[in-house]
Amino acid sequence: MIGSNVIKIANVIEDARLAGPQIRIAEVANRLNKYKYQTTVLIPKMDNKRFKKKLVNYGIKYKELPIHRLTKEKKHFLLFVFCFFYEVIVLWRYLKIEQFDIVHASGGSWQWKGVIAGKLAGCKVLWHLNDTKMPAYIKFIFKPLARYFTDGFIVAGNRVKDYYICDLAIKKEIVEVIQAPVDCSSFNPDIVQADSKLENYKGIKIVTVANLNPIKGLETFIKSAAKVGDNTSRIDYFIVGPVYESQKNYSNTLKQIVIDNGLENVHFYGGVDDVKRILKSADIYVCSSLAEASPISIWEAMAMGKPIVSTDVGDAPRFVRNEENGFVVDVMDVDAMGEGIARLINSPELRAKFGSKSREIAVHELDLSQCVTHHENVYQYLMEMA
Repeated sequence: MIGSNVIKIANVIEDARLAGPQIRIAEVANRLNKYKYQTTVLIPKMDNKRFKKKLVNYGIKYKELPIHRLTKEKKHFLLFVFCFFYEVIVLWRYLKIEQFDIVHASGGSWQWKGVIAGKLAGCKVLWHLNDTKMPAYIKFIFKPLARYFTDGFIVAGNRVKDYYICDLAIKKEIVEVIQAPVDCSSFNPDIVQADSKLENYKGIKIVTVANLNPIKGLETFIKSAAKVGDNTSRIDYFIVGPVYESQKNYSNTLKQIVIDNGLENVHFYGGVDDVKRILKSADIYVCSSLAEASPISIWEAMAMGKPIVSTDVGDAPRFVRNEENGFVVDVMDVDAMGEGIARLINSPELRAKFGSKSREIAVHELDLSQCVTHHENVYQYLMEMA
């Protein structure tokens, strides 16, 4: 520890592509670094441009290291395997030299290097789990690491806790459920300006924000557009998210589904740095995922006062409440998703009512301030453990 009151935290994530976990890391570190915590984010050198920009904007210290993420791409998978122990050693040396107190391993159950290196470096190890769908071999490797290499867990929702902690009978003193945060003071429909590109579309705008990854179930989103029908300028659907190199085949598949269904009102917007403007312009927000934990894109849409249609994934049903602020439908249920969207399209009053309730729930139950307080409590309790 660098002084009696400062706690040094290494937040390690093996995937630097900007998404929910990366946003949470930056937002929490930005708040906690103003107190007695000093967070350094350890990131791989690849695909880190947007995440690195966010860290720089917040003045958060980061260190780029030669870390390869686990992926299905043959080249990168082989690099992950062959470089595994070397990269663990690189991490261990950096953690040891910098004398961190806590290693916060972010990003999910497959990010093993930070956990192993943290234990070897003699740090307290906190593992942050944020998924509910992983191959059996990952859960197999996770189990011994979870039992013998970690001091505690943060889980991004009750379903994550059930999936990893309860089902695998992992017993730890610290297992804290912390939802992904949304800064409701920033995601505020009263102060955010609308997106100029979306404002050119004068009809009802239905938006989903997601990386173009199969787990996001975007086929369901597109097919629900076909189910609703009315392929006119009155309704437009937007898929907002970047396409990484590994996702090009999936992106092409989605575009073919659009063509096959004769949909001229489904648009691929691309990635954005400021999603708030997109959400300001949206009339309805949709999540079509096959699996989630604490879906930050939904929380952000709720904070922006939007009615929600979501698949029954992660903790979405806790905060998207049927007939209160949206509709929850079964995974891959195109008919039910289409019906929920259609009800909202046809009723401006329902959209307004649900949107107001969404904002209320986000402010009282999902705001960043609560997430930061929970993190601070976990870090403090971890340091007090024998």
